[in-house]
Order: sequence, then C-alpha cells, then structure tokens
Amino acid sequence: MRSQTTSPVPAIESKIRRSLPKLYAWYRKNQRPLPWRTRPTPYRTAVAEFMCQQTRIATVIPYYLRWMRTFPDWSRLARSSPSRVLRLWEGLGYYRRARLLHSLAKAVIRLPGKELPADPGALHKLPGIGDYTAGAIASIAFGQSAPAFDGNVARVLGRLAAQSGRTLKLAALRSLAGRLVPRRDPGLHNQALMELGALICLPKNPRCPVCPLRATCPSREKLPSTSRLKPAPTAQREYILLSKRNGRIWLTQNHPQGRWRGLHLLPTVSRRPCGSAKARIRYPFTRYVVHAAVFVTRDPPAGFPGRWMKPMEVRQATLPAPHRKILDSLGID
Repeated sequence: MRSQTTSPVPAIESKIRRSLPKLYAWYRKNQRPLPWRTRPTPYRTAVAEFMCQQTRIATVIPYYLRWMRTFPDWSRLARSSPSRVLRLWEGLGYYRRARLLHSLAKAVIRLPGKELPADPGALHKLPGIGDYTAGAIASIAFGQSAPAFDGNVARVLGRLAAQSGRTLKLAALRSLAGRLVPRRDPGLHNQALMELGALICLPKNPRCPVCPLRATCPSREKLPSTSRLKPAPTAQREYILLSKRNGRIWLTQNHPQGRWRGLHLLPTVSRRPCGSAKARIRYPFTRYVVHAAVFVTRDPPAGFPGRWMKPMEVRQATLPAPHRKILDSLGID
C-alpha cells in the first residue's frame, strides 16, 4: 500500500473526531449480540480476545460458551490439566493460544486480588498479551483510555485519514488511534471501530452507502491504492499414516515440523508409502496450505514414539481438526 510519512493534518483528525458520535450511535443500534459483550469482566474479555485472534466470530461463539461452562473463572482454568484445556480447544486451531491462556490463568492467580491489572503496561507483561490485547482488555473491561489497534481499526482509520489516495504508515495510524480514544466509554469507542471494520468497512467491496462515517470518509469514492498484498500461502505436501490393528489406532505426539505440540496425532512421514491413498485432505496451517494423502497401514512407522489406543481413548484424546476429520471420513470413531 502506498503510504506517506506525515501524520494527518489537524483538520482531518478533528473531522474524524467530530464524526465519532455517529459511529457510536450506529454501534449501539447495529452491534452483534456476542456473548462476551454481556457483563464484560476482565476474564470474559480476555478469553474472547484470545479465541478471536485469527478466527471467525461465528466459529468462536460455541467454543466460548462451552469454555465458560467448564472454566468460569481464572482459578478453575489455572487448576485444569493442559490436556483438558487443549481438549476443550480442539478444532479452534492455533493451539498456542490455549497454552498461553492457560499460562495467563496461572499467572493471574498469583497476582494480588487474583485478577488482571487495569494498566495496559502491566497487562503487556503477562503471558500471551500483546499491544492489541492489552488495549482491548484495559478499555473494555476496565474503562481505561487505551487503543485496541487491530487490522480492522487500521483499515478504518487508514481510509478515513487518506490523503490524495494515499494511506498513512502503520506507525502513524497507531498513533492516531491512540489520540482518538476518549476518556469516557473507551471500550465502546474501540469496539465500535472494530465492528465497523468487521461489518461495513470490509477489505474488499466495503459497504460505503450504509457507513455512518460516509460523509467524513475521503475514500468512499475510491479506495486508497494497495501495492502490498498478503503473500499467497505456500503449498506443502505430506503423507499421513492411519495405523490400525485389532481395532486400535496408533497415535503419536510428534510431528516432523513440530506442529500441534501436546496433541495426539496420526503420524506424518516425508516419504510416500507404498500402496494407494485411502483419503486426501487439504488444510491451512499458518503460511502454508497442506495437501495430505492418507495411507492405512498395519504397522506404525519406525522412529516415532507413540502407542496403540482403543476407540474410546481416541475419542477422548485431543487431535487437531484435520486429523480428527481423517478419522471421521474413514469411519473411525
């Protein structure tokens, strides 16, 4: 995206600021009824922020509700075993988030009052909490005047502050976001900006005619030019073995690339096994799109630590979604 190094001139910033009441009115009327927006405690807000990272809201909701029934507070989460935490997270992906949230719970119960601090700087020192998450928790749960600067906010402010078809650099947009946060209802402000980016100011085909800030936005007729595109995912091929004998399945916790630490896995090998593939699956993983062929064998591969599991043990084990899908597709339950 072409960018300019200067900050927006005061007139532009002032114009954005004057338009914010329209944004807040739109948000109050059109916000999605998300479960974590009811009684936004520090714990509920933190869990939602961890789950929503790189994951669609519609996917998160049932996981969030199930999580809250099982782990209603920091103490219950901290006392749980890692395997139970990962099991409840199964299918949500990016399992590092679950491990960090578990570590955060253990850190919180060692704090005075066994609760998160309100200060964004203090929040930032805790496991799994970066700039955005610290700002979101501080503003939404504690009413602290701190920005929650994510991709949606960057896109909205980038379009509002664009000049001559050019956007500001990311650092300038982050600074603008900080200056715009009001002292009153900062959580409402941050959530309104994020909601506008999620529902109206879309990356492609934004819904400008229904945008509450359309009269203010210089990008409503033509979006700022983009030159930096997200790189296409790299294709990767792998071979997955379903070793089955006497009604049992052989599972490991080792992956050649170190993926899915702490989960049970069907073994993945680099060389194509003999015979014909019984199934094929395609799934994304970080910057890759993985094309996997599945082979059914009687013996597990050499060099992998693992063990045979009965069907009930396999059902209770925590598997990544692609491996669970393989078992389901082959009628293994």
